[in-house]
Amino acid sequence: MIEIVEDTISRNKKFQEERGLRVKRLKEVNAPNIIIENEEMISKMTLVEYEIYLQQHAEEDKKIKSEYAKNNPIQKSIVDEIYNRESKLEYKFLTYTSYGHLLMVIDPLSFMSKEDFENDLYITFLDHSQELYRDRFKYHFGVDNE
Repeated sequence: MIEIVEDTISRNKKFQEERGLRVKRLKEVNAPNIIIENEEMISKMTLVEYEIYLQQHAEEDKKIKSEYAKNNPIQKSIVDEIYNRESKLEYKFLTYTSYGHLLMVIDPLSFMSKEDFENDLYITFLDHSQELYRDRFKYHFGVDNE
């Protein structure tokens, strides 16, 4: 039992030290105060407190996105544009391997609102477009994406 307590204490100490170093680096690069303050708050937490903090934020985020989706119906023209752009893409290694790169080439912010994008209103269709893209070009790797 003592070993478990000692392990927990050492892991918490290591976590807090690492987060403290992060605060120091943020200050050195003159990061915005809100980021530094948030990191300072996290650096004083234990690992369990931090996990609870992340869970609470994830739940809040989910509620906000759900409420947004209720008030903003999906538009067929935007869904069609996602699939239209995906269908015109040529094979590129980075696009195949990186979701971020796929988003850059589809460029959803050019045809949907920033709010729709940030609230994941069309995330299901963007995810599906990645699956379609990878299925189209999986022969480049000789793999099955399933």
